Amino acid sequence: MNYKVLYRKYRPDSFEGLVGQNHVVEILKNSIKENRIAHAYLFSGPRGTGKTSTARILAKAINCLDNKNGIACGKCANCLSFSGNPDIIEIDAASNNGVDEIRELINNIKIMPTSLKYKVYIIDEVHMLSQSAFNALLLTLEEPPEHVIFILATTNIESVPITILSRCQRFDFKRISNADLLKQLKFVCDSESIDYDESGLMEIANLADGGLRDALSILDQLSKNEEKITTDLVVREIGSISNQKIEDLVNSIANADVENFENIMQSFQENSLNYKVIIKKIIYVLSKVAVDIIKGTNSINIDYDKCKNITLDLNNLINKININVDPYLLIKITLLGYMDISSKTVSSENKIEIKEEKVIEISEVKKEEEKVKEEPKVNIAKTVEVSKNIGSSVSDKLVDIRINNCFVNASKVYLKSLQDAWKNFISNVESAVIKGLISDTMVVTASDKYAILVTTINHQELEINEKIDEIKRLFDKFNGNSYTLVFIGEAKWNQEKQKYIENLQKHYKYTYISEDIEDNSQENKDSEDELTAIAADLFDIDKIEIE
Repeated sequence: MNYKVLYRKYRPDSFEGLVGQNHVVEILKNSIKENRIAHAYLFSGPRGTGKTSTARILAKAINCLDNKNGIACGKCANCLSFSGNPDIIEIDAASNNGVDEIRELINNIKIMPTSLKYKVYIIDEVHMLSQSAFNALLLTLEEPPEHVIFILATTNIESVPITILSRCQRFDFKRISNADLLKQLKFVCDSESIDYDESGLMEIANLADGGLRDALSILDQLSKNEEKITTDLVVREIGSISNQKIEDLVNSIANADVENFENIMQSFQENSLNYKVIIKKIIYVLSKVAVDIIKGTNSINIDYDKCKNITLDLNNLINKININVDPYLLIKITLLGYMDISSKTVSSENKIEIKEEKVIEISEVKKEEEKVKEEPKVNIAKTVEVSKNIGSSVSDKLVDIRINNCFVNASKVYLKSLQDAWKNFISNVESAVIKGLISDTMVVTASDKYAILVTTINHQELEINEKIDEIKRLFDKFNGNSYTLVFIGEAKWNQEKQKYIENLQKHYKYTYISEDIEDNSQENKDSEDELTAIAADLFDIDKIEIE
């Protein structure tokens, strides 16, 4: 069997051949050049990024009899005998992870090298060693014989004990960029006379997720068909996803086209496409849309905040998906939450249905809209109803008042000062209950008397508001100033921020509103009327009801 798979055929055997790890290569070359060789190295990083190849190249370079600038000559006796040399011992820790294997290794390191200057032990996937094996290795790893060098490699640095890490020089290998992957794929295709489109190779680079070995394996698989490597071929044979399909999905979200959205998601699921690739491509398309929004050239009916929030939700999702749960359903539910279907007609008979199951003819709605446009002033109801959060000491109305009052005198100076104070408060608060509630909150707007804080956990603001008086008391004591606080969720903050910007454009001037809204007596009628008028102007609504 003469055929050798591409990733083995093009495995680098010198520092110059390593792709995308220049930061590692330069340090290693300089240490060899200056003869400052460590006794133990640890290479960590994703699969297929060159850790084991670098270990072999390093072992060859430090044993070279005539290395120049840290690079093995490839011609001396040691270089020519390097492949298969008994002084280079490679151990797979996944299958040799017991304490007995490590004890045998420790016994053997005392034996001098047979032909090379250094005996090099390369332990791959070192995180797979058992705890007892790690313990047995500790002393030897700290003070090995002068003729022994250890090179450890791992894809899971978190599982390597700190006692091992502290005894090694650590090098972190990064995912190889798509540009570097594309360049190497072109080189291999040209060398192997493989016909390709650059877009097809870029699709392979996307699928490889920063791993050159994966990229070459995919290329090897596709080249067997003797077809030109195109995007369509990659999509058809490997199960990739076309960028056009992802753009159609994003458009479906922007236009609340549930039917098309469902068809696209169903096609992903039926073809068993990699859910991580789906998420990454959606984020990639949204990043381009976000840039277009900032530049003012966006043609999709979606705003920047929605782009950002979808991206953050998908990023959280990709790290939390459980293999026992269908990832396509999780992606679908997450994305459906960003569809604005409030303006879509839900009846085919030219009717609009509301919660009280009353039906209003569209023609009557239009008449009412025209009537409102003709009136010089909006007639706002005198009595207003506020729905309170169950179990919360802060009503929805009081939240809106405090947001308004904070905007009256808000400034960046107050914001920066209070952000620092709030971070220090979270770090120093003694109550475990309070600390647990507010640890995921941040100050987003502040004035001399008010502060708006956002919680990043859904609906956490309801629980926080139940203890707002205690939180305020503790914070005032810590900060030395009295502040009125209001906690809201990210969704409401995005709405309030947008309203604030619109009001600035309208030259609306914010004024303080009394917080004494719980008393329904006649003496509070004037402040209620003031609140009603300001809220109608601020939130652009025709009618508000107060309890």
